[in-house]
Amino acid sequence: MKSLEGKNVLVIGGGSGMGAATALLLCNNGAKVAVAGRTIESLRATEALNQEKGYMSCKTADVANRQSLEELFAWFDDELGQLDILVNAAGINIPQREMSQLSGDDWDNVLKTNLTGAFDSLRLALDRMRSRRDGLIVMINSISGKRSNPLGGVAYNASKFGMTALGACVSEEERENGVRITNLFPGEVNTPILDKRPTPPPAEHRSKILQPEDIAQAILLLAQLPPRAHVPELIIKPTIQSYL
Repeated sequence: MKSLEGKNVLVIGGGSGMGAATALLLCNNGAKVAVAGRTIESLRATEALNQEKGYMSCKTADVANRQSLEELFAWFDDELGQLDILVNAAGINIPQREMSQLSGDDWDNVLKTNLTGAFDSLRLALDRMRSRRDGLIVMINSISGKRSNPLGGVAYNASKFGMTALGACVSEEERENGVRITNLFPGEVNTPILDKRPTPPPAEHRSKILQPEDIAQAILLLAQLPPRAHVPELIIKPTIQSYL
């Protein structure tokens, strides 16, 4: 029997990067996985990589749109039933990220996706887990949620610090309800978000930093732990220094 046999998983932001790698690994370990994201093409690309190694389905959704998220969770209820694990891998950043360059619209868009989207995803998952006193929620945060650095930018850092507080506070609130919430803090990971940097790192550097599969392995560990074990936060950093 595979380690996650009988578990139903929703991965938001599963069309690329850490979300896609996580969806594939959990599916290959026996879970039934639904992947959600903004573009159907990227979701179908994740499905194609699955190569029928396990059950996977997909639906478009935008975490920045509350109604879209509510429709996603309702669809999951009908498609898979009980929600056992939520992985929120959705996140964005912008090229113009210094305070002197940052527009109000860019600030709003980053906060709406990274922080408000995390809140709404968390709220909707808890509505389904709290009553049965069980469930795991993994919020893929960032090392920028631990220390503010110009590399991440003003809006991104603020959104990730807010996400840290959100996950930590709700984790304590829900502890007695049997729901485990983990703030996962990756350092530099080779994902498409690096292309949004003012100076994207070269291929050689990308090959040496964390890869999406590394984060997926950490999430698999969290998913395999028994309900009595809770990891409130986990920091994973590459061995080499970040590219500035």
